[in-house]
Formats: sequence, structure tokens, C-alpha cells
Amino acid sequence: MDALKFVFLSPVTWRFYKLQNQVLASELAHRGFDVTYIEPVRYKKAEKVSRLQNYTTKEPPESLKIIERHCALRKGLLLFLYENIQNVIQISRLKPDVVVCYDHLMGLFACLYCRIKGIKYFFCVSDDWDHVPQRTAACFLWKSIIKPVVLKYAHAVLPVSHKQYDLCLKKNKNTFLLPNGVELPFIKKIDNEESNNESETVNFIAHLRDWYDFDLLTEIFIEIPRMTLNIFGDGPLKNELIQKTAHIPNIKVLGSRIHEDTARLLNETAIGLLPLKKTILNDSTCPIKLFDYWAARKAVVATPTEELKILGSDCLLFATTKDEWIKQITFLLNNPERRKILGHTGREKVEKTYNYDAITEVFLRITKRLLKTE
Repeated sequence: MDALKFVFLSPVTWRFYKLQNQVLASELAHRGFDVTYIEPVRYKKAEKVSRLQNYTTKEPPESLKIIERHCALRKGLLLFLYENIQNVIQISRLKPDVVVCYDHLMGLFACLYCRIKGIKYFFCVSDDWDHVPQRTAACFLWKSIIKPVVLKYAHAVLPVSHKQYDLCLKKNKNTFLLPNGVELPFIKKIDNEESNNESETVNFIAHLRDWYDFDLLTEIFIEIPRMTLNIFGDGPLKNELIQKTAHIPNIKVLGSRIHEDTARLLNETAIGLLPLKKTILNDSTCPIKLFDYWAARKAVVATPTEELKILGSDCLLFATTKDEWIKQITFLLNNPERRKILGHTGREKVEKTYNYDAITEVFLRITKRLLKTE
């Protein structure tokens, strides 16, 4: 196992918000494996594409190699095919033992090449792409061509949520649940920060996009003027949120903060909030924010998505309507002992399962098992 070489095909840049793509690659590199992280191509006129933005300053491990790619042309169908071919060329050049692909649209050629060459190909399902807003051409390619082939021929399919696990298992018997989590150094940093148990402030740190119900969140805090909501992050909805909340004194949109500030902001928050829109996509998503809150021992109020009901039925408070949200938030604010119990239950889950030391061990067991089948 020590000499294994891994190649990660990712749909996001290395310095995008921390996702399993980057963290798992880092964990493997820290353990001495040869890891190469291939970024998506930055095409002309792609400056505003969210997944190509550098939202963090986190540096990779010295032993991890990152391949950046740029193109002076605008992306189109021919360049989409060309990028797929370039990925195969990179795999051919690097000669890895395992290719770990998180990029749905870049999964086809790499999968077929790995099958032919006997390279283990792991397809990681981080989003339910059947329900991600896409252009018509991308939607057709994914549903009609890429998805059926990749789910059939991947040596392993690694979904992050239980719903995706159930769906993928019907297509590929080598389907294994690989959830999101937090890094152990981040947990230690949280523990080294002073926690404010008297706070009436909520620090909401997220990629500001449409899977969160920010309209509902705004209505809730208008009704609870004693509390302050600080929204941190960047993304497509940032400017709209600034305009919508400009007249609300207890809501502030404060932009991105460096990753090193996250632990402090989590410790200063009174409770955690996950106001996800009740959609098919969110039902099959494993929210990273949940594990950040749990790492900081925070009680969490959340939308009752299918995945959250599985992950936290014993330690999450659920709410759907504005009145339910206000009731649950007020209850936690007025019951510090209950907050403490819920927060500690979540922290136990993180220490046992939802941390990247444990997740990497699961990944390596899967790898070892499948390599033995050769």
C-alpha cells in the first residue's frame, strides 16, 4: 500500500472551499502516498464561474502535486471532449494505481481508459447530478451517456449520502458510503479557541448559493431582534444578500474570512443553523457545515432533509416553517443545558465517524479490498 499512486480528477480548484476532494487528497499525501490533484481547465470568460474561484488560502502538503490548466478559448463541446482526452493523457503519463474522480462530466473517458488499462477507477458522488441545475447539453450528456457507463464500469462508487448510496448500489455492487467530515487539526484548533457560551450571535459561514433558504433566514431574525446573524462567505448570492439585509440592523453580510478564522467564529456562535431548501438535491446531500458545528459542540437547528434525519435524528432539532424555526431557536437560546447535551452528542459523532482520519481509513480499506480482487 505504501507505494500506491493516486490521481484526483476534481471539478473545483484546489483553493475552492474545502471539500472532500481536497481533504481526502491531503490526508493521503500526509500518509506518504503519491498524490496528484488535477484541477479543471480555466477557460476564457470563466472568471465568474464559482467552482473556479480561490476562496481559501490553504496550501497543499508539500508532497501533493497540483496540475493547473488554462485555455485561451471559450469552453464548448469540442473543448469539453478535448478536456476529457487531456485527462486520459494525464492518467497515461502519471501511471497511477487509482484514479479518484469527483467530476461528473469528466468521468466517462477516464473511466473507460482505466478499465482498459487495469487502473482502479473510483467515482465519487458528491451531488445528485440529476437535480443540479445544468445546461441542456450537459444534462443530456450526463443522464444519457456518462452516468450509465460510469456507474456500470467504475471499480467503486463512493457516494457521500445514504440516498445516493441506495441509488448507486442498484447500478454497481461495489458501492461504499464515504461521508463528509472535518479534519483533526481543525478539531484541535476549535478546542484551543475560547468558547463563548453566553453568546446570542449566530455566525453562518457558507458558500452563498441557492441551496440555502436565505429569505427564510432573514424573516426569522427579523422576528428575533435580540439575536445577531453574521453571514460569512462568498458566492453567487452575496451581492443580493447585502442589498436585501441592508435595512435589517441585526443581520450583517460580512464576506469571506480566511480558513484560519473559522474555528474562532464557530466557537463564538450560539447555535448552528442549517436552513436548507427542501429539495430533492438537498435530500441527497451530506452537508459539511453540520460537521463543523458538531466539531465545535454546537446544537443545531436544521431543515428535515432525508440525509439530516439519518445523520442526526438523536441530536438535531428540526424546523420547516418560520414559526417552527423561531420556536426551536428560542428554545435553545433559553436552555443552555440542552444546547450543551445536543452539542456534545454531535461532537461524539465527529470523533467517532465524521472526521477525515476515520474517513481516510475507510477509503484505504476500500482500496485495499479492490486491489486484492486483481
